Amino acid sequence: MVEGGSSKAFTVIKKMMYAEPQALHALLDKLAKSVTLYLNAQIKAGAQSVMIFDTWGGVLTAATISSSPSTTCIRSSMACCGKNEGRRVPVTLFTKGGGQWLEAMAETGCDALGLDWTTDIADARRRVGNKVALQGNMDPSMLYAPAPRIEEEVATILAGFWPGGRPPSLTLDTVFIRTLTPSMRASLLRPVHRLSAPYHQ
Repeated sequence: MVEGGSSKAFTVIKKMMYAEPQALHALLDKLAKSVTLYLNAQIKAGAQSVMIFDTWGGVLTAATISSSPSTTCIRSSMACCGKNEGRRVPVTLFTKGGGQWLEAMAETGCDALGLDWTTDIADARRRVGNKVALQGNMDPSMLYAPAPRIEEEVATILAGFWPGGRPPSLTLDTVFIRTLTPSMRASLLRPVHRLSAPYHQ
């Protein structure tokens, strides 16, 4: 919308953040209201959980992450989700490349944090405690490994949620999932079902 296409450095919107902060706040406030309306419509239609995907939080600085316009608007969306129907479902916040900002992300009002595979689950659990649930975070390329290696990785990730954490939610990159063969999916699902059972008792 602002960059005119996909971006890795987010140069244009970061320029806007520093040079025209009021304009960016106004834009993101409008987007936050639109996202909230959309999510509430999904909830009204029966969605039991929703996710907010923050594409550029990971490129912000430590000094700007907590007070950035995007974080402010995310907090606004979190607070309003489900209010139209008097029912609030769990909201997961995924910030791309945001592993260094977990503490700030956990303060937005979300119920869970989505983690990519660059963030260690056990370290994330130590940093946020039981304030929020964690979702993640196997590297999808791991599914090209032999089945025993995949099972080992599943066990490591699940153990990272514990001890004392909330029940784990193990996920994969949704774009990558479409490229998986049935046997690759099975090599992940079998150990997940078997090894995660004790965590849900």
